[in-house]
Amino acid sequence: MLRVAAVASVVVQHATYTVSDVLPWVTPTPFTWSIQAGANTLMVVSAYFVCVTLATRPPARWWADRLARLLPAYAVAVVVTYLATLYAAQYGYWRPSGRDLIGNLLLLQGWDSRVTYIDHSYWTLPAQLTMFTLAAVAAAWLGRDVWRRRWTLPAVAWTVIVLPVVVMRTAPPDGLVASAFEGFVMYRWQVFGIGLAVWLWSRGRLSAPHLAALVVAGLAAEYVHTPDLPSVLVLAVAVAGITAAAAGRDWSVLRVGALPRVVTWLAGLSYGIYLVNQQIGYFVAWGLEARFGVHGWPRLVLVVAVAVVLGWALTVLVERPVHRWLVRRPPQRGNEPAAERKRSTSSEVPALTRTPSPANARTTTLFSSACSENSVARSPSGSQTKLACDGGTSYPRVRSSEVIRPTSATAPAQSASSSSRLSSAARAAACAGADTANGTETPRRAAASSGGATA
Repeated sequence: MLRVAAVASVVVQHATYTVSDVLPWVTPTPFTWSIQAGANTLMVVSAYFVCVTLATRPPARWWADRLARLLPAYAVAVVVTYLATLYAAQYGYWRPSGRDLIGNLLLLQGWDSRVTYIDHSYWTLPAQLTMFTLAAVAAAWLGRDVWRRRWTLPAVAWTVIVLPVVVMRTAPPDGLVASAFEGFVMYRWQVFGIGLAVWLWSRGRLSAPHLAALVVAGLAAEYVHTPDLPSVLVLAVAVAGITAAAAGRDWSVLRVGALPRVVTWLAGLSYGIYLVNQQIGYFVAWGLEARFGVHGWPRLVLVVAVAVVLGWALTVLVERPVHRWLVRRPPQRGNEPAAERKRSTSSEVPALTRTPSPANARTTTLFSSACSENSVARSPSGSQTKLACDGGTSYPRVRSSEVIRPTSATAPAQSASSSSRLSSAARAAACAGADTANGTETPRRAAASSGGATA
């Protein structure tokens, strides 16, 4: 819901406010939404999910997955917007150059002053890729043990909030530091610091007063970089909503009719809608008025509808299939039955093969798998339903929260014992249901007392 509201704010702000600056000859819309907080809200949500997903995957694989999702759709959006802008140049609009096309494809808009943003919404891409890369490199270089220390990540949150303000106030306007400030989009790092702080608080690693201090500092830094008080206040309200969602309590008031289905669908299209809504939206508004005489509310509704349709096409035809293709991995031999790929050299019976569980890198056997399958499942946290999805990484389908259950912490058993297959099955059956007479805790109860499956 929060992601959808943020994207809606971006689309409406472009369709009602910035369009008048870019195309002054287009008649005004019935109302004006000048708040510039939607993209910043999306960055806060993105930072939150960076923490959620990076904590569960190898850094290099996580980083490659992020790029595989973001860059192909971005490249297609750049080319389409470039061609649309060339077409509009025939009627008096600005004509982009080949340097602009290449510079936008390579994300050099902030590094080369000769490169103009083909679509000014694209500033979020260098910001996200900078943070994704820094997070992955730091996680791989320092290791998870360093990041699990109580002081490490709060210090990172304070650094990304304070450092850009110091650089802006002290660095000369020209030179390498100024280029890095623009190229790395450091004037928006504070929103990532806020997202990190919210995640730390939701995990119990940050106190509420410390969270409040970080959020206030981040909002103050946002005002220093962009002195727009109404937009900062709306961002504060959005951060409060993200914090409430991260707290884990579901919002049952939103479960009205088909609303959850629509919200989930739109959340899955949010990245595609964001990429195509601004510049192309300007041209749609211009064409509707110049060619068909459409003004006011009908024009606004059609501009928003075109953004949704184009975002849907970009998501379904490019983002999702290309992402699946790029991250697919060949089947591993470890998934084959143990009896088919290894036999004991002495007895010609299947040899014991132990395969590390991908979840927590411990050996999975038939006994441990049966214990795991009978562990208590925990219902999804509120952030899984209210924040909608991790930016479209897992392609969302409509499900009720009662059906969704996290999988067990261990993978299914992939091997059998070489000499005691029947005894292993007996132990698994005992784990699944037997209780001792003297009150000793069975494996099932042990699993339940430990908190069940990992979410």
